Amino acid sequence: MKPLLQIFLLFLSGLSHAVPYINQDAAVEVLNRDYAGQWLYWKPAELPLAVLQTDKSAEASYLSALYEDGMVTRERQITTEPIGNGRKRVVLSWLYDWQGGVSEGTAYGRRRLHSILTMTDPIERDGEWFVEIHLRWYADQLADWTSQPEMKKARRIRRALESRDKPFEATVYLVYRNYHWQLWQPDTP
Repeated sequence: MKPLLQIFLLFLSGLSHAVPYINQDAAVEVLNRDYAGQWLYWKPAELPLAVLQTDKSAEASYLSALYEDGMVTRERQITTEPIGNGRKRVVLSWLYDWQGGVSEGTAYGRRRLHSILTMTDPIERDGEWFVEIHLRWYADQLADWTSQPEMKKARRIRRALESRDKPFEATVYLVYRNYHWQLWQPDTP
C-alpha cells in the first residue's frame, strides 16, 4: 500500500471514532432551535366531559372560563335519573368539548430557555453520542386569559405566570445524528 493512502486511511479511521464536539454556546443554539419556542398546552380535564350546572369545583370554573374565552364549546344537556319509588329527577349539565376537535388542550404560552445549569461531556451509548443538559426555562407569550383570577388558581397557569422569576428546571438530552446535534426524543411505540 502506498504510504499516503495508509496515512489517509489511518486519519479517516481516527475521525470515525472521534468524540463529536459541542460547547455551551452550541448547546444553547440547539436548545433554542429544538426545545425553546414550543407551544405549551394546558388540559384542565379530558374532554368531552359533562359537568353539572350547579358544580362549583375548580374544574367546572376552569371550563366555564375557557368557554367564555371561546376555547371550548358547551352544550346544554337535560337528563333524568331515578331517585327511588319510581320517581325521577331532572339533571341539568353542560357538555364541554374542545373547540374545533383539538385534543391536546389549549395553548397558554411558549417555552423559552432561561439558562443551562450543567452539561455533561458527550457519552457514547449504543453507537450514538449523547449530552445530558440540566437547564432552566420559563413560559413566554402567555395568553391573555391566563391573567384571569379564576385561572390563577390552576397550579400550572400560576407557575407559568411566575416562571420568569422562578424558572422551571428540566433535564434534556441532545443526540449527535447526521453530523449535527439535535434534541433527543424517546422512541414511542
